[in-house]
Amino acid sequence: MIINATQIREGMILRVENDLYRVTWTMHRTPGKGNAVMQTKLKHIISGKNLEQRFMSSERVEKADLDTREYQFLYKDGEDYIFMDNATFEQQPLPNELIGESAKYLVEGETYLATFYQDEAVGIDLPKTMVLRVVSAPPEIKKATATSSMRPVELERNIVINAPGFITEGDLIRFNTESGDYMERVQG
Repeated sequence: MIINATQIREGMILRVENDLYRVTWTMHRTPGKGNAVMQTKLKHIISGKNLEQRFMSSERVEKADLDTREYQFLYKDGEDYIFMDNATFEQQPLPNELIGESAKYLVEGETYLATFYQDEAVGIDLPKTMVLRVVSAPPEIKKATATSSMRPVELERNIVINAPGFITEGDLIRFNTESGDYMERVQG
């Protein structure tokens, strides 16, 4: 689908120079002189390489037609992650290069949205937040400040995030999977 550059929004998948990129940031700029432009930051779907691209407002760009399907994560097999299509029950291996750092957030038996472009898997959508148990938290060092300082804690699945000093081993905490930021302690 061809769209005007001014219609580009964060989260869209664009086809740029025969590669697929996810739009991670946009800004419409209108300089005092010259033509208006759409500044974008793009992330390559497979390799994860970042690209900054400027499009003229009058320019036309190709938005990729994507298909999303629900897939259940079954298990890891060598370099592949095996998912099952919830509609057809067919198993679909997704390569490690596609899953990348997201692998540590995959939970066996959970359902995820897989994104396809022309019947080829191009991504998997993780939940925005997760709740995991703290397995290791260093003791809090009391300081003469009114604010709580952040310190690294280890969660299940070998995930390390910064959390406030009051978080202790055994606590359940919610965190953002995109940024890795602590959100809140959860009652369990």
